[in-house]
Amino acid sequence: MLADILPVFTTAFVTLFIVIDPILVTPIFASLTKNEMPRERLRIALMAAAYSVGLLMLFGFAGNAMLHHLGVSFAAFRAAMGIILFIMGFRMFFDPDSETQAKTPGPKASARDNIAFFPLAIPMLAGPGAIATVMLLMGPGATVIDKGAALSAMVIVLMIAVLMMAFASRIGDALGRTGMNAITRILGMMLMALSTQYVFDGVRVGILEKISAA
Repeated sequence: MLADILPVFTTAFVTLFIVIDPILVTPIFASLTKNEMPRERLRIALMAAAYSVGLLMLFGFAGNAMLHHLGVSFAAFRAAMGIILFIMGFRMFFDPDSETQAKTPGPKASARDNIAFFPLAIPMLAGPGAIATVMLLMGPGATVIDKGAALSAMVIVLMIAVLMMAFASRIGDALGRTGMNAITRILGMMLMALSTQYVFDGVRVGILEKISAA
């Protein structure tokens, strides 16, 4: 049983960790909450994670039904999202600063009433990449083990994000700009490899479906 779950969980965990990228979120969180007390920082981080879990679960369970309603095959969605994730990985690898800017909210974001929902949950933790990844992992053909592994991986990644946000200022100081960029590039390279596999699988399944229907 464990031998069946572990590979699925590992794939889901690695993919979600790269896409959500709590390492990249950490310095942005520190900037948004620089005037808050440690306890308030932790509360905001926990609320952001809770919102993110709710949003990702919603798309994980209902997103594919929406695709069916729109007449979009899952194979086409898999290939399209693979391309999007590849672009994200490409940007992370070759220009990590641009990815930071893409996830950084506007100057007035910290003045909003609930920064836990925006911009922390959306678009930083539960952004388009994370939503697409959860829909892929929990799509048609996914078994109960697949879905359980995806949900478990999602919760664990978000728990890691909470811990990193709680110690955001210390982590940022320890890694420095060079360290953050190096880690982002490594994650980007891994994301490009995973997304390429998604594209291959989507094209292969789509072609096989057309052949079978012919």
